[in-house]
Amino acid sequence: MTNPFSRTRVSRPFALVAVGTAGLLASLATAPSASAAEGTAPPACVQYYPSWRYTQVTNNCSTAVSVSVQYTNGQSSICQTVQPSAMATFDGYGTDLNYVTGLLTCTPAPVAAVFHATATTTYGQNLYLSGDIAELGGWDPAKAVPLTTDGTSYPVWTADLQLPAGTPIAYKYLLKNPDGSVVWESGDNRTATTPATGTFTADDTWH
Repeated sequence: MTNPFSRTRVSRPFALVAVGTAGLLASLATAPSASAAEGTAPPACVQYYPSWRYTQVTNNCSTAVSVSVQYTNGQSSICQTVQPSAMATFDGYGTDLNYVTGLLTCTPAPVAAVFHATATTTYGQNLYLSGDIAELGGWDPAKAVPLTTDGTSYPVWTADLQLPAGTPIAYKYLLKNPDGSVVWESGDNRTATTPATGTFTADDTWH
């Protein structure tokens, strides 16, 4: 397997939405780059479409952006990560006309992740998980996440960890032998996307 600003002050815009104009496009103020400090307006390539039921946020940037929706009552939505060329759904402004005033960048809470893998091993072998993000070791076997098993659950191995929310991941399992050598499972990389909230669970079988 191939293992694989200057900071500019940005004022927050307000989207003035009249009753009956659900879905009106509200563009954000221009930011100098595709990144922004937490709690500031995201770059202009992130746009939102407010309505009373939902607020749709699209990310036309080249990198993922995490944002929350701000409302006139001073509250904000949960923080979600929107991938490039993707759309995320947030709460709308409701029937009490709690209008959307803009977006702010944020850091989403991580999600709990549970990986179950069925793998038959020989004495002294141990199963690990590796992937393309830091939490999975960045494809470095030395930083791979160990899975555990016991006499009751074997041959099912388990790893519990925290992963960034709303994030695509690629991963594979590997065996470490007593002599330190590594055996990667065969086949393509496994892929998944973690949820915006809640728990991510993977049930896999060694290839």
